[in-house]
Amino acid sequence: MAREMLFDPLRIPSDHVFRMRGEADPPAAAAEYARTLASEFARSRSGPRFDLVFLGLGPDGHTASLFPGTKALGERVRLVVANYVPKFREWRLTSTYRLLNAARRVVFLAAGEEKREPVNKILKREPGWRKLPAADIRPRDGTLLWLLDEEAGRDL
Repeated sequence: MAREMLFDPLRIPSDHVFRMRGEADPPAAAAEYARTLASEFARSRSGPRFDLVFLGLGPDGHTASLFPGTKALGERVRLVVANYVPKFREWRLTSTYRLLNAARRVVFLAAGEEKREPVNKILKREPGWRKLPAADIRPRDGTLLWLLDEEAGRDL
């Protein structure tokens, strides 16, 4: 979908797109993507740093397959991991906070009534906000922007 709706219309060459192979063995696919990042950012002194990270927000406060209570939340060394999500009984590949928070700009898009509670908790720092994975997206040397529709931002 991203290729059809975003990359192709923008005429981004396919050799500039590096997708995670979610259909492969999860730990192997995570390691493969980490190697791709290392190779593509080999000239960078500080390691991989995306110019833009575009994220969604789940009703439970998850983002980028970083779900509440999962092991990936505590990962501090690796950039990409396979993350088992018990509520779906499946593995997901995800970038870790280390990679996401290195970005120059992170943009969240939250739309719909079901996003209102996590948006309020995070942006107003209401009780329980620190337990939401999206709350730990805070670029170290970059900017963070939230794009909300009327329902998601109603109480702000």
